[in-house]
Amino acid sequence: MELGYTKYFLKVFLSLLDRKKDRAAIRFLYRHTTFRNIDQGETLFEPNNQAANGKIIYVAEGLVNGYVTDENQEQANIWLGSAGSTYICDDFSYTSHTFNVLAIERSTLFIIDHCEFEEGCAWYPVLDSLFHFYFLYHAITDVNNRNILFRLQNIENRTCLFRRIYPDLYNRIPPDLLISYLDPDSTLRSEQNLQLDSLYGESLLNNQSPQRFTESYLD
Repeated sequence: MELGYTKYFLKVFLSLLDRKKDRAAIRFLYRHTTFRNIDQGETLFEPNNQAANGKIIYVAEGLVNGYVTDENQEQANIWLGSAGSTYICDDFSYTSHTFNVLAIERSTLFIIDHCEFEEGCAWYPVLDSLFHFYFLYHAITDVNNRNILFRLQNIENRTCLFRRIYPDLYNRIPPDLLISYLDPDSTLRSEQNLQLDSLYGESLLNNQSPQRFTESYLD
């Protein structure tokens, strides 16, 4: 199984980092990444567990649904993650909310502690670039797609946009889950409309996501 995880890890990050120049950064990232396979219908964490707090969750393969549960055990679906998707979990330790991930299909996930990753960024500037121009870029894209979808006025418009945003997901998602995204007013209260910290997002949204980080940035 370790070999399988390594394959997924290298497939993702060797397309973004230089195998020779960034060898130490790649090793740091590998040591601080937790790998999980979750089968269809399985959750990433135990119920009512705040283990997701401060974690970067990356979907290497598969399809998952991210959701928030409140003190009344009411669930709000807020994230559809397919291969390449990223979710950066807020710290809910000061609230009664918890975040969890349910596998719609068998999925392989990378889990990275945000604080540990920040330490690595101090040692290896290329990891800071990786965070802002890859993880954060994709996380903000996912959040923006969801928020635009939820703000449309009727289910017909949401369905049309959903098919455009997620062209390969419409027929892969169970009907009851799909309706929670197409008719969120029935399942999502306004105060649960969680967003990433705008501190990171404003400048990033004006940039394109590069295939590999430029030499000038890394020097």
